[in-house]
Amino acid sequence: MITVLPRRNSIASRIVTLAAMLLTLLLASACSTGGVSVGSLFSDDEPKAGNAQQGQQPSPFGSAPNGLVKVAILLPLSAQGETAAVGKALKNAAEAALLDAGSQSIQLITKDTRGNADGARVAANAALNEGATLILGPLLSSEVQAISPIAQQRNVPVVAFSSVAGVAGNGVYLMSFLPSEEVSNLMRYAANQGVRNIAAMVPQSSYGSIAENALNQAVAANGARIVALDRYPRSAAGVGSTSKAVAGKIANSTNDIQGLFLPEGGAMLANAGNSLSAAGVSSGKVRMLGTGLWDERATANVRLISGGWYAGVSPDLIARFSDRYQQAYGNNPPRLASLAYDAVSLAIIVTRNTPGGVPSAQAITNPEGFKGVNGLFRFRPNGQIQRGLAILEVTPTGPREISPAPDRFNAGF
Repeated sequence: MITVLPRRNSIASRIVTLAAMLLTLLLASACSTGGVSVGSLFSDDEPKAGNAQQGQQPSPFGSAPNGLVKVAILLPLSAQGETAAVGKALKNAAEAALLDAGSQSIQLITKDTRGNADGARVAANAALNEGATLILGPLLSSEVQAISPIAQQRNVPVVAFSSVAGVAGNGVYLMSFLPSEEVSNLMRYAANQGVRNIAAMVPQSSYGSIAENALNQAVAANGARIVALDRYPRSAAGVGSTSKAVAGKIANSTNDIQGLFLPEGGAMLANAGNSLSAAGVSSGKVRMLGTGLWDERATANVRLISGGWYAGVSPDLIARFSDRYQQAYGNNPPRLASLAYDAVSLAIIVTRNTPGGVPSAQAITNPEGFKGVNGLFRFRPNGQIQRGLAILEVTPTGPREISPAPDRFNAGF
C-alpha cells in the first residue's frame, strides 16, 4: 500500500501507513476477501454484452451503504485492441489495492469509457450523478480532456493515468510515468557523476519533442549543457545519415562529449544503436543515456546500449508487483496496472475525514509525498507528478540498479 510521509517538524514522528506495502498478497483479491465485506466495496458499470471482453462477467456486487465515500474509476474496458486489455488490468489492480488495504471507507465505482472522449464524458457524468467525490482515470489524453471541465464544474478532483503532461492542471493530477521525470532524475545523477557535456539524437516525433524539452530543462537545472543536438526521421535512412553526423561530432575532440541521449525504444532503438556503432560510436567513448522506452527486454540485445543509464522504477519493485499480480490473475500485468493500485491507495488516504468525502488539493499535493508500489512520488500544484526514480544500467541480462531511488524529497530535488 501507499505510505504517507509525515511533514517535517510536525507532530507526526513516524511514518503513517494504511498497511505494509503489499503485505497482503494480491492473491487474496482473487481467492478470498480477508474478512472485508466486498459487497459494499465495488459497483461496476461493465460493457454491454456485445462489447464485453471474452470472459468478462458483470459484477455481482451491490450499491454502497450510507457513509462510504464513492470513488469512480473510468477505464476503457470495451475499447479496441490492447487498450481494453490495459483497462482490464487497471481494474484488477485497483480492486486488489482496495482489498489489500482492508478498508471499508470507500466504494469503488467502475465506469467504462469505451476508449473515446464521448464515452468518457458519459462515464464521468454517470459517476458524478451517483455521488463520486473523486475520479481515478481515464487512461487516454483525449478522454482526460473530455472529462476535465465536467469534473471541474462539480469541484471533483481527477487522478488520471495519461502520460501527456499537457492535460494536467485545473484539478487534474497525473498518476503516470512522465518522460520529463525520467530525464530529470537521469540528468541529476549523470551530472553528479561528471557526465555534463551532452549530445542528443532525438526522433522527429511528439515523444521526441517531449524528451528534448525535458532534456533542455534538466541540463539547465543540473549544471550540464547540450553540446550537440540532431533530430532524425524515424526511418532506416534517417537513422543512418543522422548517426554518421552524430558520430562525427563525438569524434571531434573539441566537443568533449561525455554522454549521448537517445530517447528511443524497440526496433528503432536497435536500428539507431547499430547505425551509431557502424559509424564508429562506442560505449567506451561516450555514456549512452535514455528514457523509460529502454525499459524492455529487447534493449539488452543492443550492444551499444550496454552500460547505458536511464531512470526508472527499481526492478525489485516491478518484480514484486508483477509476481503477485500473476499469482492472482494468471498473467503478467502491463506496467500501467501498478498506477491503478497506487491511485486507489492514494484515494483511501486523501478521502479520509474530509467534508463530504471530497479530497482537498492540499491533501493531494502533500509536499512530503507518498510511497507506493512504484516508489516515491508527489503531485505538483500544476497536476504533474514528480517521482523519485532509481538509476538503472543496461546489462546483457537486464537492467541493474546502480543508484537507488531517494527515500524522501529534499530541498534539491
